[in-house]
Amino acid sequence: QLAHNIILLRRILIMAKVARAARVASKQRAEPLGNGTSAPTAKAITAAETGELYLIDHNYAGELAITLPPIKEGNYFRFQLMTQLSANGSITFNKNAADAAGTIKGTVLCLVYAGSSADTTIATNKDAGSATKFTILDDAHVGSYVEVYCDGTNYQFSGVVIADNLARAVFNA
Repeated sequence: QLAHNIILLRRILIMAKVARAARVASKQRAEPLGNGTSAPTAKAITAAETGELYLIDHNYAGELAITLPPIKEGNYFRFQLMTQLSANGSITFNKNAADAAGTIKGTVLCLVYAGSSADTTIATNKDAGSATKFTILDDAHVGSYVEVYCDGTNYQFSGVVIADNLARAVFNA
């Protein structure tokens, strides 16, 4: 009986370790992007980084360029502004050079900070667009975010950009 109880106890301990590892692995890995008020370093995301949360600290009068990995079904990324972008800079999400034009699509809601319900619009490039990049322009506020999901053919963008006017989230050819 004692041997049976010891075996049972070992199994319970092993299961607890497995459960703890699964919980830790399920946490979203966060990576900072940008360099505050200094010139940023461009980021080329690899397919191995799918599922990451990118915390953007970019308030510099220049572009923070982010290049997506080659199209692969299931790729997913979230980008969240952690500081206000107000220094005439931009954040640009570019298609991978290996992908065809028109592979960036979606709808992103743009809200005017402290505006009324009339101060909303959407930046959209749905269906048969030709976008090769998506840009967030200056005067975007903390809390703005974009989620990017790959359906195997296109990168689908969605999110909310809170800014000083409606033209701060743009799909570009």
